Amino acid sequence: MKKSIARTLLNATIAATFATCAAPSLAQVKVGVIEGLSGPPALIDFGESYLQGIKLALKDYEAAGGKTKIELVIYDDEANPQRAVSLTQRLLQNDKVPVVIGTVASGNVLAMAPIMQKAGVPLVAGPSIATNITADFINEKPSYIFRCSMVEKYQIEKMLDWGAKNFKRIGLVHSTTGYGSFAAKEIEAGLKARGVELVAIEAAAPGVNDLTPQMVKMRDAKAELVLNFHESFELPFRPLPRLNYKPVIAGNWGLSSKMVLDIVGKDAIEGTVMGQALDLSTPSASAFDEKARREYGKDYRWPVVAALGYDAGQIVFKAVDKVGKSDPAAIREAIENIDGIKAVSATPPKPYSASNHECLTKDIVFLGVWKNGVVTRLE
Repeated sequence: MKKSIARTLLNATIAATFATCAAPSLAQVKVGVIEGLSGPPALIDFGESYLQGIKLALKDYEAAGGKTKIELVIYDDEANPQRAVSLTQRLLQNDKVPVVIGTVASGNVLAMAPIMQKAGVPLVAGPSIATNITADFINEKPSYIFRCSMVEKYQIEKMLDWGAKNFKRIGLVHSTTGYGSFAAKEIEAGLKARGVELVAIEAAAPGVNDLTPQMVKMRDAKAELVLNFHESFELPFRPLPRLNYKPVIAGNWGLSSKMVLDIVGKDAIEGTVMGQALDLSTPSASAFDEKARREYGKDYRWPVVAALGYDAGQIVFKAVDKVGKSDPAAIREAIENIDGIKAVSATPPKPYSASNHECLTKDIVFLGVWKNGVVTRLE
């Protein structure tokens, strides 16, 4: 009896071993994600929306039968450059990730990028926007720094072309952060090159909650168009009814956030213009928008940022799937040569090359406008 039981157990063990060996096992690769998920509301809106896109791309990758099991390792940098650096080092040293996506604040990315480049681990930046993020590294052989996001210079150039053509009196409100000051310099230089002088320039600290003095200056200068490059995107709108002043407001793509719509109101935001990379009138963008609404419900707020997060996820997951293991150099090569991306944003099927690590180009970026509670292409 004992021999029979022992033989049965042995046979069961052997059968289980063979079953384990015969079952296909997926290779597993960790993908690091750093986003601003706490702090100022607008920053959270960027971070959460981009992350929503990444997660949805991973869900679709898995549903399509991706051969590599991908685990997201997600950290919140709280819009703090020192924390972003610390988290980057943790992802590289402790989590051993072969690729990282993120983050919101351009200053954080510019602090992270040299670490990633030196370590030889690819970074796909987003939704950060500063013009020089990839330019600072593109001449490295090879560069490990990519981006899938709006580019500041592209949206500013489009906006200044439109503004100089359609308005005689243009004013500028910007923050005193590195981002706001950088944007202001680009705007001043760009308008001067077009033969236009700003009628008023007003700056405000990032923590202020009232731009009444600045908007009084705009009104008194008779600015017909106010360029808004303050990170608290809603602030220039608030004093306008009290001031009996209704300029056209245009600025950073943050103005397309539905959080801004909710705060400002449909009537007040009507006609506001901003840089865009997602045309919701196209079938692919419309289908993505509907899918994201089903997935996230009321937490889904920002189609263009979510779409770029989705496309960043598609690019990274396709590259990882092609390599099939945790190999940073091979994944970098796969990202640079990726082709056949079916993007929902304006990202082309082959976004990158050895000389260009931006997923968007100047010609692809366009201006959007709030119309009847929806951002549409500005005609």
